[in-house]
Amino acid sequence: MYNYYFIKTDTTSLQTPEIENYLRSFGVFDEEKGMFFCRKPFLDILLMNVTNPDSWSSRDYDSQETNYISIITSCFSDNDSLVINILQGLENLTGLTISSDC
Repeated sequence: MYNYYFIKTDTTSLQTPEIENYLRSFGVFDEEKGMFFCRKPFLDILLMNVTNPDSWSSRDYDSQETNYISIITSCFSDNDSLVINILQGLENLTGLTISSDC
């Protein structure tokens, strides 16, 4: 079972390079153009600049600006200390709260 979360901003955009550098600092992700994936613990993060937060795809990546971050975890990895640290750090970095998409 998976859990779906997101961070979004309607007013300002976030700096994609800053978020990417933060995620890279953990050294646990396979990455490709705004897609960060970790198998153990399971964590999938997509950085996007979307027109509509209710209708998006991984092709909405923008190398400079991000306004929507999609986060998927598994029930088993939700309580993993690495996942918790990464997600709390994303909240601190962006100044935004992670919301549930359930």
